[in-house]
Amino acid sequence: MRMMIFILTLLTSLPVLAEENSENDMSAVVGMMVVAKATGMCGVFYQMANFQQSTKMDGGDEFVVRFMTTEAARLGYTLEDFMAQCPGIVQKYDANMKLLGFEQ
Repeated sequence: MRMMIFILTLLTSLPVLAEENSENDMSAVVGMMVVAKATGMCGVFYQMANFQQSTKMDGGDEFVVRFMTTEAARLGYTLEDFMAQCPGIVQKYDANMKLLGFEQ
């Protein structure tokens, strides 16, 4: 009888454990997606600054700084704080790509 209770308890708890593990697995995927999105945003900011530096459009410096500052504020950061995160974000992205077998 004890063995039967043990088996029933085990069978009812396994789906709960499996469900918890799948949530943890998905959080890793979501984390990778967030890193990828942030890496893209850092890349766009870099490209905008690089483009303005090479073309020297009239009023372009002010526009680029205003745009970047507004986007950083929208995310709850100062421009300096947000841009300081970009190297670390890119490192996480590179590590994720290596983990997935897409070494650069």
